[in-house]
Amino acid sequence: MVEAGRYKKIIVPIDGSGWSERAIPHAVDIAQNNGAELILLHVFKPPASDYVGEIALAGQEDSLMAIREEMKQKLMALRGQIRSEKVNVRVQFIEGTGVASIICDYINDEGADLVVMSSHGRTGVTRWLFGSVAHKVMQEVSVPVMIVRPDKD
Repeated sequence: MVEAGRYKKIIVPIDGSGWSERAIPHAVDIAQNNGAELILLHVFKPPASDYVGEIALAGQEDSLMAIREEMKQKLMALRGQIRSEKVNVRVQFIEGTGVASIICDYINDEGADLVVMSSHGRTGVTRWLFGSVAHKVMQEVSVPVMIVRPDKD
């Protein structure tokens, strides 16, 4: 085990996309070099979260539960892969809307030393319409944020 370094607790927000998972190898390297704990953070925003009542009335709770469980299983698989690399890792699954705010609150409450996350690489109008979780996190937290850019073709 590496002696404790600058970083003790690293948070990696994961949204379930391949883009977000590109941050994991970078976070694993930093965790290994610092003897740090890694936290995979997922904020589950139910699809059509504005219509949860209508979804329940339509009998779609099972579908929503399946999506939630699939994400939890994916996170557990990622945790297993990271543990095989001798890194102390845990998963945090939070459900809600306002993903960027939830991530920022968790980072601040958890006392993280570093955030490693991916950017989806949106620019221009797309970024304006959908915002950038990575940008909001960089603006709202007081710890270093490492942004992993998506691969360019």
